Amino acid sequence: MATFPDFLRQKQRFLLTGHENPDGDCLGAQTALYHLLTALGQQVVIVNPDPIGRSFDFLTRHTPFGHARAEDPLPEFDTVVLLDCNQMSRVGQLGQRLLQKRPTVAVVDHHIGGDAGDGMVHYVDVKAAATGALVRRLYRELGVPLGAAAAEGVFLSLVADTGWFRYSNADAEVFAMAGELIASGVDGSRIYDALYRRNHPDSAGVLADALARHQLKLGGRLAMAALDKTLMERATRADFDTDAVLDPLRSIEGVEVVALLKERYDGAVKCSLRARGDVDVQAIVAQFGGGGHKKAAGATMKMPLAAAEAAIEGAVQQALLAQAARLT
Repeated sequence: MATFPDFLRQKQRFLLTGHENPDGDCLGAQTALYHLLTALGQQVVIVNPDPIGRSFDFLTRHTPFGHARAEDPLPEFDTVVLLDCNQMSRVGQLGQRLLQKRPTVAVVDHHIGGDAGDGMVHYVDVKAAATGALVRRLYRELGVPLGAAAAEGVFLSLVADTGWFRYSNADAEVFAMAGELIASGVDGSRIYDALYRRNHPDSAGVLADALARHQLKLGGRLAMAALDKTLMERATRADFDTDAVLDPLRSIEGVEVVALLKERYDGAVKCSLRARGDVDVQAIVAQFGGGGHKKAAGATMKMPLAAAEAAIEGAVQQALLAQAARLT
C-alpha cells in the first residue's frame, strides 16, 4: 500500500480546502501544504467555503487563498485535500460541488475520528497538537526543505491550536518545532500583532457585551454565553472572533466547562465547548453530531438558541455526574 507521501507525489492537480470559517490551524496547514506541493511540481489551489479573515490576511503576502461563491467556476482538480476536518459536510455547499467532480478525497487532520470521514486516504494523528504539525512532518518524510512561507503557516497552526503554548497539548514536539521555526526566521511577535492588534473600534464593545451575557450554571462548574443573531451580526461587521470569550470564562475559579453558543443567520446554533478539567467535551458534542478533542470541541445544533442552551446544560450535567461516579 502506498504511503501518504507517495500519494502526494503520484497525484497532479490538488485543491486544498477546509471547514467553514477557517481558523488559524486550518489556514496555516493549507499554507504549508500549498508550498510543499508546489515544491513537488504539482498544480495546487486553495479554495475555502469562506474568505480568509482579516486577522489572517498576512498569509496572502506569499500564498493565494480563494473562496468559492455559488456562481464561481471551480478550477480544474482531480484530488481534494481536506485539512483540519474530515467530512465534506464541514465544507458547506462547496463540499457538494466538489463531490460532483468525483475527485480522490484525502484527509490531513488531528481530530478524533479523522480517519472515519469522507477521506479515501488519510494522514491523521489525534495526538498531534495541530494539523499544521502534521504537514511539517510531511516535509521531513518527503525530504523537502521548509521555506519561509511554509514555516510561517506551521507556526500559525501551532499557536492557534495551543493557545500560544498555554494549553496541555503544547508538548515536546510543539516546543521543538516552534524553536526550529523561530530559528529559521519566523517573527512570532509580528504574527501576534497581525492576529490580535488590528481590531475594529467596535471589537471591545462586542467582547464586553458577549461577556456580559455569560451565566454560571451547575453550581459554577459550567460557564455559558449565548450570543443571539443581533450580537453575531455586530461581530461580523467588526470582523471579531467571538471565540475570544472562551478564555476569560475558562479563567473563572471553579469552572470546569465553558460553552459558547452562537446563533447563526439560518437559525442553527454553533456550539463551542472547552474543558479545564477532565471532562471530555468531545463526547458531549458527539451527541449533537459534533467532534473535536477531549478539551476543545464543537457542533452545529439545528435548534433554537434557548433549546440549545438547555440541551448543552443537560449534557454537561450528565458528564459531570458520570465523572463524579467514576471517582467514587
